[in-house]
Amino acid sequence: MSDQLVAISFTNKGGFRFLLGAVYGHNDRRRRETLWQDIIRLSSLAMHRHLPLLIMGDFNATLYRGEKLGGRPVPDQILSDFQSCLLQSGLRDLERIGHIWTWHNKAVVSRVACQLDRALGNSDWFRLFPSSVAEGLPAGTSDHSPILVRFVESPSWRARPFRYDNSWFLSAGYEETVAGGLGQVAVGTAQFCMVHRLKKTKRAIRDWVRALSRTSLQEKEAELRDLQSELQGDMMSGEMAAREKKLAAEVNTLRLQQEISAAQRAKCSWLKDGDRCTKFFYDVIRARQHRNRIQRLIGRDGRLVTDQVAIQEEAVRFYSELYHQTDYPSVFPQLITKTLITEYGNSLLMAPIRMAEVEAIVMQADASKAPGPDGFSSGFYKRHWGILKVQVLEAVQEFFDTGKLLKELNHTFLTLVPKKEGATSLADFRPIACCNYLYKIITHLMCRRMEDAMQGLVSRNQAAFIKGRSIAEHSLLAHELIREFHKPGGMKACVKLDLRKAYDTVNRDFLCHLMGAMGFSETWVDRVRECITSPTFSVLIHGIPYGFFGSSRGLRQGDPLSPYLFTLVMEYFTCLMDIAVHRKRIVPIYSRVSPVVSHLIYADDLLVLLRPSMRGMRELAAVMEEFGQLSGLRLNRDKSKVYFSNSCTLKEERALELGVEKGDLPVKYLGVPLSVNYAKDRDCQSLVDFAQRRVEGWQAAGLSFGGRIELVRSVISAIALFLLQSIMVPLATIRKIEGICAKFIWHGGIHAISWEQLCRPRKEGGVGLRSLVSVREAAGIKLAWRFLQGDSLWSAWMTSRYLRGRNFWVCEIDNNYSVSFKHILRNRPVLRTAMRRRMREGGETDLWLDPWISGQSLLEILGPQRDGVAYRGLTCKHIIRGGVWRPEEYRFTAPLGEEIRRVRITPTALSDVWIWAPPGRSEGAGEFRFSSCYDLVRPHFDDMEEYDFVWGKGLARKMQLSAYKLVLGRLLTRDRLLRFGVSVPDPKCVLCETDNESIGHLFFQCHVAWSIWAEQSRRHLGGVGRERDFREILKWIGDCRGKEQSWARRARLRLAASVWHVWRERNRRIYEGLSTPLVGILHNIESDVLVMSP
Repeated sequence: MSDQLVAISFTNKGGFRFLLGAVYGHNDRRRRETLWQDIIRLSSLAMHRHLPLLIMGDFNATLYRGEKLGGRPVPDQILSDFQSCLLQSGLRDLERIGHIWTWHNKAVVSRVACQLDRALGNSDWFRLFPSSVAEGLPAGTSDHSPILVRFVESPSWRARPFRYDNSWFLSAGYEETVAGGLGQVAVGTAQFCMVHRLKKTKRAIRDWVRALSRTSLQEKEAELRDLQSELQGDMMSGEMAAREKKLAAEVNTLRLQQEISAAQRAKCSWLKDGDRCTKFFYDVIRARQHRNRIQRLIGRDGRLVTDQVAIQEEAVRFYSELYHQTDYPSVFPQLITKTLITEYGNSLLMAPIRMAEVEAIVMQADASKAPGPDGFSSGFYKRHWGILKVQVLEAVQEFFDTGKLLKELNHTFLTLVPKKEGATSLADFRPIACCNYLYKIITHLMCRRMEDAMQGLVSRNQAAFIKGRSIAEHSLLAHELIREFHKPGGMKACVKLDLRKAYDTVNRDFLCHLMGAMGFSETWVDRVRECITSPTFSVLIHGIPYGFFGSSRGLRQGDPLSPYLFTLVMEYFTCLMDIAVHRKRIVPIYSRVSPVVSHLIYADDLLVLLRPSMRGMRELAAVMEEFGQLSGLRLNRDKSKVYFSNSCTLKEERALELGVEKGDLPVKYLGVPLSVNYAKDRDCQSLVDFAQRRVEGWQAAGLSFGGRIELVRSVISAIALFLLQSIMVPLATIRKIEGICAKFIWHGGIHAISWEQLCRPRKEGGVGLRSLVSVREAAGIKLAWRFLQGDSLWSAWMTSRYLRGRNFWVCEIDNNYSVSFKHILRNRPVLRTAMRRRMREGGETDLWLDPWISGQSLLEILGPQRDGVAYRGLTCKHIIRGGVWRPEEYRFTAPLGEEIRRVRITPTALSDVWIWAPPGRSEGAGEFRFSSCYDLVRPHFDDMEEYDFVWGKGLARKMQLSAYKLVLGRLLTRDRLLRFGVSVPDPKCVLCETDNESIGHLFFQCHVAWSIWAEQSRRHLGGVGRERDFREILKWIGDCRGKEQSWARRARLRLAASVWHVWRERNRRIYEGLSTPLVGILHNIESDVLVMSP
């Protein structure tokens, strides 16, 4: 108990016990530091005693920036203190419902609201009470809302649908069961036969699973422990040793099964090289179930529904009505489109199906993806492709030949994912379609065939789902268009349009009519129509399907084909806008030198830029109305906003003409703050919050050191994608994110290894994480590379806006240039070293100014005094004759002529291009590789001498990382803890209890540890040297030249295993008060080595 935290232990009559912590945080940040320490101690107590823990109350602090509205931003240190507390305690929020803004200042103007009150639980709490929620009640006359924790009744049990488990293959009899089911004889169409065999296989698997032994992992582990205890009394018994080996193999198989099954359900595909993290997987599963659980809904009549049966009925009613078309037109005017698909393009779409196409789709699929109603995921198809491939090919070819889908094949489960915390309206859920994988093979194949056609059909105003187009360039073009928004030059307006239930309301008849107008063959359109009109639906509530209904409108989110079809629908909006601009009904914002950009589209994100005359606003409203009537995509006026330049007058009246509200910049577009100014650190806090939410403390509690590294690697990868959208993310924001990641890796404790060290490649002494600072630099270089390709609307706009006929390589940086273009120009020196010119006809390469000779230009080689400077403006075509260099015609020196002749010419009618060819890499196809770009800009260090010892083949991940810390001298032994200022009760080594503990003593000078290594060497390596230091031992292993290479690998493996087991034994004695006899440690090492050895 303290002045800020009161802990209470509750025990009911049945003996069930849990801990409750009541919090009232101090207003002063420094005084709250004791609260954070008390919470960490209480959670540690609960964890060691395996007790559920609930902590709730007024913390007087927020966890993320988004938890405060109005007033000054929350200081970073306040956020960091609370986040560090949760990181070390492993607590996480209960789902919040009701009044989530639990405090406000009661002011009429200058209002401030915060989420200061919350309820937190540990993993044991969520395991026992997965459906508990924290409900914010009305505040009444107080400035705080009370928090009530509700234990929502779990839905009544009902059998869940069949789902294939990727771990089943490890059990005896599985392969025979599946082979028998898939080998069933069926008569009918190829699709019918395929579905029939899957049904038989499902039934056979269910029977086989029921007949499996129900021996649990815990029972097998207990049996193994008992046998090993018996073995201690008779270590020479061959019979017991054989039984132990058999039991150990069974335990390992059960552990692996549990791991694979949990990983599949958790969908943590990023965790590939970490330790076994089953507890973490189950925590992730529970967190997702908790987040997606629907416990209350606002019904059609506006009343709150909490009864589970009523919730199920409401969901089925809502989605059956949503996908039902009522007043859509079925007769359409003649549609005007800009481009048409060619006859040759249509022939490619309907070309015969090849086995290689289908096999590539299946083999590249993520095996952890959720299955459709038949229960068979892509993992099943991948595992049994040898049996299935002919049957699958026949079913796919049948669809392309007949244009008919078996109804059962296109049944769909709708999984409801909340768009925001505490969602109570079904409009706030995103319906994700879980389609049968056989159907998805068909639509994946259709998508791959449509890819090339889409590039010619879809204007450059759209960037989503089109091969070769980038969200980064789209986002940056939006920034460029907004940059001079408030500068003189007339009134300007930017309209951000939101479409209501975009995918779900598409008029399918219009889509098919539009595809016909675009030139798609009637045969192909019929195939598309069959895919989008034949599905039936059931809604999943808590994993159980309810309802069965058809549909007459909409595209399914989750069907691979839907994004491509939606892009085609949005292309008609471009056609309408272009007509309005051409007829001068809408006047876009443009300059005399830049391409006209009236609008940008990325999926369902629309941005329109125009001169906001009253007529122009009315015409835009008319375009949206016509587009909505035909396509079914209606404007969501509540979420759409118009932003005006400072020079604009009568803003409210102009917004009224359009029918949307007036807003103020900045506004978020494609996840990036869109503003007239350079993005500041405060504008990018959503990115910091994203990183913080991805590495919450409860995740650290369930992950090993290796698992935490892999999670951070996935976070960095996700943020890298964001950075590739905008190079304007401030360095201060990057440093904050790196700090969050580093703190997570070390679980909020001592950072034994610096972030900079961890971000080195393994060969150079790191663990292979990427530095976000270097990622930021590499992203800028990629942007410059994309600019030079010149094949996007963004690069064309930037070229005409800034270069204006000047050569990119000699253009000087002007203060009036945008931040992004300045950054591109500053990257020119790096680009010179990483690119080469692929010379074709030479007509696109400036003879004097482009760096086409080993990264240098002729002007740089010869200098400005050369008479040849007068020939500027000439291209390389002037010194190529018949595909051969003729440098002598321009009186170049003989050495320079030889240098020019070394530049290879590829005779073709295509234009010259820049190819990616960084130093030390073969040119290959010349395609850009971000990995090589990152390698170009990151710091480089000497190779680690002990690389083979640390990262040796076959070595378990946990042993690799302990060896890694040993090599760097960063294991937290007692002498190092004392140097960090941590109090240690006794500095002596717990193994020998004679000398003080240090890294050097613990592993090789301590007689206990030395006995472990010496015994390993004597038994398995043919003797032992006198070396008492691991580097000397490694040198001894390397000096045994007469031995085979495999001997050296085994020796390093045994050394690493010995190090790990010594460190594990040390920790067990200190933290658990347990010890293992020397013979037991040797036995454990031998068991691990047997598993790791080939």
